Amino acid sequence: MEIIEEDTWVCLEDNRNESKIVKVNEKKMVGWRKHKFDIGVLLHKQYNTFWKVDKTNAVVEISSDQFYDNTDLDNQIDDANIEITKTNKDLFDFNDSQKLTQEEILSLKKQKEGEEIVDEVIQNSKTFEQKTEFSKAKYLKRKKEKYICCFMVLKTTIENVHKTQFLETPQKLNFMRVDSLAFFMQLSSITQNSNILMFDNANGIAVSAVAERLDGEGSISTVFWNHTKSNLRDYWPIQQMNFSEEILKSIKLIKNLEDIEKNENKYTHLLIAGEFKFTEIFEKYLKLVAVGGIIVVFSTYLEKLHEVAEQLLSSGLCGKIDVLDSFMRYHQVLENRTHPKVEMNAFGGYLLQTYKLK
Repeated sequence: MEIIEEDTWVCLEDNRNESKIVKVNEKKMVGWRKHKFDIGVLLHKQYNTFWKVDKTNAVVEISSDQFYDNTDLDNQIDDANIEITKTNKDLFDFNDSQKLTQEEILSLKKQKEGEEIVDEVIQNSKTFEQKTEFSKAKYLKRKKEKYICCFMVLKTTIENVHKTQFLETPQKLNFMRVDSLAFFMQLSSITQNSNILMFDNANGIAVSAVAERLDGEGSISTVFWNHTKSNLRDYWPIQQMNFSEEILKSIKLIKNLEDIEKNENKYTHLLIAGEFKFTEIFEKYLKLVAVGGIIVVFSTYLEKLHEVAEQLLSSGLCGKIDVLDSFMRYHQVLENRTHPKVEMNAFGGYLLQTYKLK
């Protein structure tokens, strides 16, 4: 199995289903969830291992059973086949059900481990025993997420790099949701030996996805929105993907727009992720796309894509012009209580796809 080397980026996914991308170095301190701990303990360890931050902020390895005991409480109730015979109709939240004060809980954090604090909180809850088994599981899950910090170490992928960045600063990704990125990749139909011209205003996430798909077997000429960055590794997603030198060599960073026309071969793809002056791009560079070439544009504004569609239709150079959007909603799937999640991101942007005909 692969082990974690020095200067490798890894994804930490915790029992709250939150994630953080960090670079592993010896004796490097990382701040996360009100803890500050040494991430260097992961050096030369395997991926897909499980860890916990204890009361002294030391990182200790735990078993998968211990990790999932803190994350999969709902399924544990279903597996136990517990019969629900009561309801919560007589419970009222007057904010006085917990006997422990805030000061006492803060004192417990310094003295005891997370599991012990959860036990103390439950024992001092006036209403816990009156709850249904489902409500008890939800209450227990919330308290474990609050007081126990454990995580799984994963290899960075385009999915978890996107997820981490999107939850922190979605505007840096031009609000390109993960399903929109997946749809963008599907419409692009990228194959080995493709010669791709890209315009990326999503902080490099689209270029990273395309580079991962090509795996060094092809070329990407990319223009970023921010021309001041002189190195590909200045873009966080590209840096965090741990790309090999072979993959990085397949990405050509274009700083001078005049260099786009110096390419010896026609481009097989023209891909645009984020907001640019679309009409100007097509006026200048559509002629550089080969016949049969695929064109895909992502934008947060439907009106801009309508303008592009009209421009391409009137040019007579493109066919099968489609303007599309995507919709994604997470669902809780549990016995007798399957339903859509209450909170969701309702907007994922729009996509245009077409083919160069002549």
